[in-house]
Amino acid sequence: MIFANMHNHSTFSDGKWTPEELVALAKSEGYGAVVLTDHDTIRGTYFTQKAARKAGLLTLLGCEFSTVGLGTDFHLVGYDFNPYEPEMAALLKRAAAKQTERSRILFEWAIERGDFSGITWDEVRAAYPYNDYYCNDHVLYTLQAKGLIKERTETFKLAFTNKNKERNQKIREITGMYDPEISEVIRIVRKAGGVPVVAHPGKKVQYIESLIEMGLMGIEVNYRGVTDEARAEMNELADKHRLYKTGGTDHGGILGGFLDEGERYQCNPELCGANEEEFMKLYRRVLG
Repeated sequence: MIFANMHNHSTFSDGKWTPEELVALAKSEGYGAVVLTDHDTIRGTYFTQKAARKAGLLTLLGCEFSTVGLGTDFHLVGYDFNPYEPEMAALLKRAAAKQTERSRILFEWAIERGDFSGITWDEVRAAYPYNDYYCNDHVLYTLQAKGLIKERTETFKLAFTNKNKERNQKIREITGMYDPEISEVIRIVRKAGGVPVVAHPGKKVQYIESLIEMGLMGIEVNYRGVTDEARAEMNELADKHRLYKTGGTDHGGILGGFLDEGERYQCNPELCGANEEEFMKLYRRVLG
């Protein structure tokens, strides 16, 4: 049975719920533990931990980093690390700034094209004063709060899409900010006393052995869309190398908050998360 939802996002990155709302939903869904793993920021951790204590749920510090390596891209979740360790603090600062600057540039280009109007970037930031990470969701919710837009239109989606490679390269050239190498992030997470776990590896299971050589300590096994075959292979790898096993709903299901976005975001909570034994292994750091 699923005990812990270990992959979630809040309004501090690209989630729909505040940390307090996320914890309340986790409690109502019957979870015994919930972990916030916002993209490239830990600003929501304090609020999550405070709400979890009040709700009687277990939690851990978590963050999902965007990385590259081995000729592809990976999301790497770091759990239970010290965010004040100097290299980790620098990584978090760079990661949040990279996404924020990208969003600001895309926002300004969208304004110039006339994709939407009646809003400034300063208003977006003012709507989320505790954030250090800003993305298209913060723009959308600010537009909605001002009554300037009702939903995420196709024009809006195109303004912020990650699929325009030429535009993405132009932004990287303007900002000089690139995704870090996964080997470097694994090293920094471990140096900060944490546990690096590869998130939703999907069709990239073939790279896990190489990531283990880099110092990977866990695999996200139970998540939305994973096949039974891939899950079995990842479980076998985790058992063979004594790795932590995690899982979560990410942007799917009720905690994901995007049920209105279509079938892609549907998620069976019974297949997304970690059982109590696997969660407590990480919570107690049984495997290191």
